[in-house]
Amino acid sequence: MNRFKFVLKSRGIGNSVERGWQVARRFGLTSARMERRLLRYTDVVARYGGRPSLPITARVLARNPQVTRRLLERGVELCVHSLVHNDLTQLAPDAQAEQIAAACAVFRDHGIPFKGFRSPYLKYNEATLRAVAAAGFAYDSNLPFFWGPLASLDHLAPREREGLEMGLRFYHPVGRPRERSLPRLIGTLVEIPVSLPDDEILLDRMGCPAPRLGEVWGEMLEQALSTGELLTLQLHPERIEILAEVLDGLVARAASSGQVWLATLGEIAAWWEERLAQEVIIEKAGAGRYSVRAGTALRADVSLFDRARGTTAQLRLPATVASSRQPVIGIHPAASADLRIKLKEDGYFIAITSDSEACAVYLGPGTDLRMAKETIARSKECLLVQGTWPAPFRAALAATGDIDCLTLGDFVRRFWEG
Repeated sequence: MNRFKFVLKSRGIGNSVERGWQVARRFGLTSARMERRLLRYTDVVARYGGRPSLPITARVLARNPQVTRRLLERGVELCVHSLVHNDLTQLAPDAQAEQIAAACAVFRDHGIPFKGFRSPYLKYNEATLRAVAAAGFAYDSNLPFFWGPLASLDHLAPREREGLEMGLRFYHPVGRPRERSLPRLIGTLVEIPVSLPDDEILLDRMGCPAPRLGEVWGEMLEQALSTGELLTLQLHPERIEILAEVLDGLVARAASSGQVWLATLGEIAAWWEERLAQEVIIEKAGAGRYSVRAGTALRADVSLFDRARGTTAQLRLPATVASSRQPVIGIHPAASADLRIKLKEDGYFIAITSDSEACAVYLGPGTDLRMAKETIARSKECLLVQGTWPAPFRAALAATGDIDCLTLGDFVRRFWEG
């Protein structure tokens, strides 16, 4: 697709003209202005013990390698943001793979370590995921997640409503009640959702003032805390001069709660893999009693969920629990590997067994995820569950922001690079 047509389609004529003027003010002829913003962004997050994750387009990196090295010195996690800033889904699978491999080569040539990938415009398809996995990435952060409903977005003015709806049509996000904002394993990749509305929707499309934007993000953080989810903030660094106070207030609020894990995308992906590998060892300890101890190093809290009583009791392992059967989910060896992963992601411990009477809940060979959840919901037996995040955290916050351009020249090049 012609790049000008793509921009007009995604933003509309009026918004595109306004965006062009905003860009002219945000970028300079050299990278100095953007570097100051990037360092300010980093300093705000670091003030509370965190580090941002910043995806950068490979050709922008190649033209400005000194900037990326200074970011690395500050502890920033840099991620691959494709080779150039184009819609990968408009390319054939082979072309996608070539661009992603070329982007990796640029990072390696400049000695920039990377673990994660984010597509331009958050646009991806199955071919993108295959290419990202084949390139050896640990995680992918593309899935748009809309935090709704939000009281702070009630009673919008017509222009604000139009801007929000245009943004949501462009990103096609998932959201409640079908989805939760949590990582998920897709093949060998950990997929980390990106939270919407982001700064681009709120500031550029809707025209919200900074304090209003802060209210929206604050409500999203409260939702994440109440449900134990992940807020992956998307704040493009070129807007930090407008939104520094908002970012500072949000991260300060998260840190002061003592319940929100401030983490990079790489740390979140590594944790998700670690969490899926965690195990407990269960042994008979007498009539109606089982001993439970850690089979691996457990960093998440382990609790006993008693559905019959409607209670959840946190355990200090090793522990002995009252249960008529092993308080885990038994899964037939022929059941799908995907089912095992989904149940582990939900926090359950599982045992692969053909003995349908050994465990509190048993899932046969033909069980799919919907059937599994219905079976678990009907059971009155106790089940061991583990927390979503490393103890003592109840939720997580990742501060991210795509680096599409460092200079005005970078922005202009976006319209013909391919």
